[in-house]
Amino acid sequence: MTQYAASWSGGKDSCFAYWKAISQGLKVTYLLNFINKDSTRAMSHGLDRKLIALQAQAMELPIIQQRVTWETYETGFKAALEELKLKDITGLITGDIYLQGHKDWIDRVCGEVGVKAVLPLWQMNTSQLLTDFIDAGFKAIVVSVKAEFFGKELLGRQVDSKFVAELS
Repeated sequence: MTQYAASWSGGKDSCFAYWKAISQGLKVTYLLNFINKDSTRAMSHGLDRKLIALQAQAMELPIIQQRVTWETYETGFKAALEELKLKDITGLITGDIYLQGHKDWIDRVCGEVGVKAVLPLWQMNTSQLLTDFIDAGFKAIVVSVKAEFFGKELLGRQVDSKFVAELS
């Protein structure tokens, strides 16, 4: 049986991509996360690596937390994929939705290592994704925002139908 790892940021998109993948019958046996080499924070959302490790523990999945800088990200990404291949992983699930440049990068880097990139959320409508996420019973809390787009008043808010309506 083909085995997959899921790229795990600790956020709702990686969570939902993982859930969609396993709902489609894919066997996900590892999580993969990237930690800033100069801190204890994840590269993607800045969450503490211990929180992400606790998420993996709650999911009963082993996690590889690769330490990188932005300059070594691609090399570290490939090294992590090579390590996963030694554990019989042949595919990587990601939560990418609409950034074509990132999809192209994922496809290229995974392809160069011989791992299949799987993007279950790719090009889905983001409002519909949030609705599907909520309807599937997931709960999420806003723990970080991009200050240039959103104010700090969103921090601590639960992602629910009222929240989605306000964002619209």
